[in-house]
Amino acid sequence: MEGVIPAIVTPFNQEEEIDENALKIYLDFLKRGGIERIFALGTTGEFNMLSLEEKERFIKSLRASTDLKIIVNVTENSLHNALKLAKLAVDIGVEGIASLPPIYHKPSDKGIISYFEALSKFGTPLYLYNYEGKAYVDLDIVSKLAGEGVIDGVKLTTENILLLQKYLELKQSVKPFYVAIGNDELISFAIMSGSDGVVSAVANVAPELVVKLYTLLKEGKFKEALEVQKAVTSLARAINGGDYPAGVKVALKYRGIYVGSVRKPLEEKMEQNSIIYATLKELNL
Repeated sequence: MEGVIPAIVTPFNQEEEIDENALKIYLDFLKRGGIERIFALGTTGEFNMLSLEEKERFIKSLRASTDLKIIVNVTENSLHNALKLAKLAVDIGVEGIASLPPIYHKPSDKGIISYFEALSKFGTPLYLYNYEGKAYVDLDIVSKLAGEGVIDGVKLTTENILLLQKYLELKQSVKPFYVAIGNDELISFAIMSGSDGVVSAVANVAPELVVKLYTLLKEGKFKEALEVQKAVTSLARAINGGDYPAGVKVALKYRGIYVGSVRKPLEEKMEQNSIIYATLKELNL
């Protein structure tokens, strides 16, 4: 889980059905922007809005639409369904699978451990998707899973710099172990502190901008990178407002990539759309 990894949207047509033609055009756009791998069916992908059958269809469509490396979020409340998605993902040749802990029914620590142990049996890299405040596994359990080789890394969505630092300390003690930040505003801090990559919402809309930021950071050009980070932060704040990920899809439309709207009851907000348009214009995107 290295480099710039867009947390991709799920394109819908006007009937709110998965739009496979739009998916290919969108993925080609990301590839032209310098993207090498994607994170599918995450929060930005409205995974909780999709049925199991739709997720299965989408996974198949991804492989048919692109040669980009794919990491698939297989989060389901039941291990039974998560294993179905994981097997399909592995069968089509994804680079890795990821999962939040089960979201609605809260299993015990033992249940969480067994959930990830079962997903690890496929032999494909497995990443824990940890979302502070929404679906979070305590660090002591993460340490246990990492130390026993059950998980290969973490996608951490947080605003908490101190928490991120604790995961980077874990990375030093368990090798190999990957840490990717799931917050566009913390890209510079995370990469300079030792994170391997970023799972990014902004990279959907401006892949070239986030790739530039990552490259500057890896080259040690921190002063230049911080200027680019300001632009990334500005765009992140514009698209993250309202009913997320509506703003991501609106911004893509303004860049000429139509992926439809979000599924109801989520909706676009006109005032947010105006902010997104103005921000993209200011950044010459």
